[in-house]
Amino acid sequence: MDAFEKTLADATNPSNRDLLGAVGLVVDGAGTVLYHHAAGNQSLASSAPPLDPDSTFTLRSAGKCYSPRRMIPELDTLQVIEASDGELGFALRPPASKITLRHLLTHTSGLGGGDEPLVELWRASPAGAAHAAATADAHIIVKNFAHPLLFDPGVAGFCYGGSAYFTTLLLIRLLAAQTPAQTIAEYIQKDIFEPLGMASSTLAPQARADVLGKLLPLVRRTPEGTLVPVEGETRDMTVSARDLGALLADLIAPAGSKILAPASVSLLFAPQLARGSKALADLNGPKERENYAAPAGVGAGAAAEAVRLNWSAAALVVEGEGALPISQIPPGTVTWNGMPNVVWAMHRERGVAMVFATQLVPVDDEKAVAVMMEFLRGAWATYGTR
Repeated sequence: MDAFEKTLADATNPSNRDLLGAVGLVVDGAGTVLYHHAAGNQSLASSAPPLDPDSTFTLRSAGKCYSPRRMIPELDTLQVIEASDGELGFALRPPASKITLRHLLTHTSGLGGGDEPLVELWRASPAGAAHAAATADAHIIVKNFAHPLLFDPGVAGFCYGGSAYFTTLLLIRLLAAQTPAQTIAEYIQKDIFEPLGMASSTLAPQARADVLGKLLPLVRRTPEGTLVPVEGETRDMTVSARDLGALLADLIAPAGSKILAPASVSLLFAPQLARGSKALADLNGPKERENYAAPAGVGAGAAAEAVRLNWSAAALVVEGEGALPISQIPPGTVTWNGMPNVVWAMHRERGVAMVFATQLVPVDDEKAVAVMMEFLRGAWATYGTR
């Protein structure tokens, strides 16, 4: 890991820093920490102490047999939007199939991010105005993401976006129906964080002085290359690298997970998109590849046929026989990233999981990714070949 540590030291040097601070962690299936290294400073202040290896980080996307229609009836009202030569430029039709929980987990529901050209046309139309009026008092997820479907739910496509938000809404409403007094934050604290000993993790950092006090601040890079704070309170899931490692270790544990049934754990690792499906083609296409090419280490120029990727019920799955070209992530790995340039990866058969965390936006910052790739290459070479 010498190359990573030198690269990170150079990147966090206060005289010409590219990163405020970052942490790299590797664990095995027993939860043993195999590697834990931090460099940088706890804040941008000239008197800031060195970064604590157990500093906390926000995760954003790195953190995301009921029918969802029972708990989210709004899904039944969604129609498929298609381009049209008519006055509006689009037409709506009923979907050929209903959205299921599997569709939401695998981003094959037809829901997009809401910024697609056809959806923008719909928002500006009378139908979009009527939707805005009807959902003025609705849950923010319904208000922002209950827009027309981009394709029929199922194998007709893959789009990373609104599906994850509706999965969260489903959990919120399930909890409200079964344990009305318990919030989603309390549920995750009691049923995930506490059983795994994740003492520095919370969905409510403003209420945890111990977590907030160790939080590496979110920063951005100015056009001149200077790092400056991102204003605003942090209200996202906040964890330490060690805590996130404990969660990943639980999911690859040979003895089984403490928080999930074996069948559920298997869904996190098993590819879900059928070979030859439009959904799989979309995932490997240029539009969706923008979401993961940099932090997974695929590289923008890698030919689609040279890299085989799929999606599980949790995240990106590396298939095929060869490692990803830049990160050297091997086949069988499940991995994903978050906006502040956080990435995690886990491999059940090899019994290893790893975390790289910094707090710099926007996502896929070139300098942050370079340090991230050095960490991943070193970690897989050193700990991932057992």
